[in-house]
Amino acid sequence: MQIFEPDDLKFTYSGAHTPIGAVAAGERFVVQTEDCFTARFRRPDGFTPENLAWVLENLDGVTGPIAVAGAERGDAVAVTLHKVEVTTPGSVAWSRCEAASPADWWGEWYACDGLAVADGHIHVAGLRIAARPLVGCIATAPGRETVLSKMQGPYGGNMDCNEVREGTTVVLPVEIDGAYLYFGDSKARMGDGEVVQSPEVGTLLEVSAQAGPRPPGMRWPRVLSDERLATVVSARSIDEASKLAFAEMLAWCEAASGLSRADTALVLGMIADVGICQVANALPTARCTVDRAECPWELAALAGHEPIPRSSL
Repeated sequence: MQIFEPDDLKFTYSGAHTPIGAVAAGERFVVQTEDCFTARFRRPDGFTPENLAWVLENLDGVTGPIAVAGAERGDAVAVTLHKVEVTTPGSVAWSRCEAASPADWWGEWYACDGLAVADGHIHVAGLRIAARPLVGCIATAPGRETVLSKMQGPYGGNMDCNEVREGTTVVLPVEIDGAYLYFGDSKARMGDGEVVQSPEVGTLLEVSAQAGPRPPGMRWPRVLSDERLATVVSARSIDEASKLAFAEMLAWCEAASGLSRADTALVLGMIADVGICQVANALPTARCTVDRAECPWELAALAGHEPIPRSSL
C-alpha cells in the first residue's frame, strides 16, 4: 500500500504543484497529515512570538497533491475515507474568550498545549471527551487559480464539515487532469460551527479514489455515509451558504427522482436539514443533509454509476 507522508506540506491548493505520487482508480493508499499548526503548538513552550507569527502565516498545511489515474477535467472524484486514525496529541491554542464579540475570540490566543488523545477520548481539565475525528481539509486543485489551503470553495478545501469522517465518501469536482487531492486540518472532535478552536491533530488516513462523470448539476462537494447524504457549500454569509447547500441537494435529488423540480423541492422541504459546518473562516460553510432512511431515491456518487450501497462505505 502506498504511503504519502507530510514531508513537503503545501499551503495552497494548486494545479501547479508537482504531485507527490499517483494512485490507480480504487487503489487503497495511506495519507499521513499534520495538525493545522504543523506541530508547533503541542507543548506550552511552543507559544512564542516567533511560532505564533509563523502559524498565523502558515495555517492548515496539507499533504498532496496526489494524482488520480483517469481523472479528467469536468469529471468528479469520489474519495472514500476507509480509516481516520488520530496519530498526535490534540494541539490547542487557548483563547480567553473575553471579547464582547465571539468573532474576536480567535484573536485572544494567549497559550498553547497538547491534549492527550487516548483510548478513544480527549483528556482535558480532568474530563474525558469521546473523540470523533473529522478531516477538516479535503480538496481537489482549482482549475485556473491558486488558493490558500485555509480557504474553501467548490473544490472543497477547509470546509470543517463534521460529515467528513471515517466511513464517508466525499465527491469533489475535478478541474484539472489527475484531480490533485489534498488532505489535512483534522480535528479529534469539533462541535458544529467551530466558534472556538478544537483539538487539532495529525492523522493516518486510509483512502481510495474513483473518478467518473460529474453528476448533472453538481457544483459543490457532496458526502455520502451509511446514515446520511450531504451537500456542502461555502459562501459570503451563512444564510447564502445554507440556501445554496439546499439548492445543491435539490439538483442531486432531482436528477434521480423522476419528479418535477417543484415536487422534488417539496419533498426535500420536509426531509432535508440545513446546518452549519463552520463560521471561523473567511467564507462560512453550511451543509444540507438527508437521512438515507428517509430518502425515497437512491443517489449515486458519480454519473452513470450505481448508487453506493451502505455496506460498502
